[in-house]
Amino acid sequence: MIPYKNILIPIDSLHQAQVAAEKALELSDPGETCIHLVSVIRFRSFWQRIFYTENFIRKQRYFAKRNTLAERKIEAIKTKIATVSPLSIVKTSVIIETAVSDQLIKYTAQHNIDLVINTHKSSRSGFHWFKKDWSEELARKASVAVLTVTKGCLNHPIKSILLPVKSFVPERKIQVALAYAKRYNAHIHLVTLLDNNDSDAKIRVDAFYLTYKILSEYGHPPQYKILQGADSDAALLRYADQIKADMILVNPDKKQRIPGIMRQRITDMLNPISALHILTLKPYLKRTI
Repeated sequence: MIPYKNILIPIDSLHQAQVAAEKALELSDPGETCIHLVSVIRFRSFWQRIFYTENFIRKQRYFAKRNTLAERKIEAIKTKIATVSPLSIVKTSVIIETAVSDQLIKYTAQHNIDLVINTHKSSRSGFHWFKKDWSEELARKASVAVLTVTKGCLNHPIKSILLPVKSFVPERKIQVALAYAKRYNAHIHLVTLLDNNDSDAKIRVDAFYLTYKILSEYGHPPQYKILQGADSDAALLRYADQIKADMILVNPDKKQRIPGIMRQRITDMLNPISALHILTLKPYLKRTI
């Protein structure tokens, strides 16, 4: 759990990867944690993603240029990590991702990745709305924890954790919140949002109070709040800002029929200089507590 054993940093922008690497060092145990630096080369056009194979793309001239650029970025981040933390273990890889391959998801399974660090990007617009969000895919398909951070999160201690409760007891969130609370002496804040027109209001309240009871039994009685209004990511972020939360635990969005169709995710709404860590966790399928 914490410190993490295998942390994955997918490398795209060099600047964003540097931020992710610094946060990885904060959450790792030098000599015990392995930091995986992975650059993903994707096909350049829609038709290439559909019809071209990995072997075909490797033979193309532009692949060699992109592969060289990817390796340079990886080496730059690896050198920075070695300078700051000489004992840190680092593994590197370049992955070719096709429309149907899901190589990054396979990598997380093969290397027992327990945390992926994603960096906040500018709000999506235009055709970017239709691009696959790999962080959501990893959280949903690989069940791996995905931490979204900004530069403001660096050297910022996690002293308060916001745990939203919906219509079920969030057992995985509870376990993670307890782990962070014990390691960083952090306070846990429970919140749920109730709409007067919500037919599941009683179910939400029952799950909310059962979550409170579990946290209290583990020695971390949380502060709690029931907010009135529709359940929304914007409302959660406003409350997180109000209580000065350092981390919020969320679930990945359900898969949509049309990927990325015109919907802002909570990570899209994050202020680029915010110190709020957003940890995305897929719920357990079975009760464990």
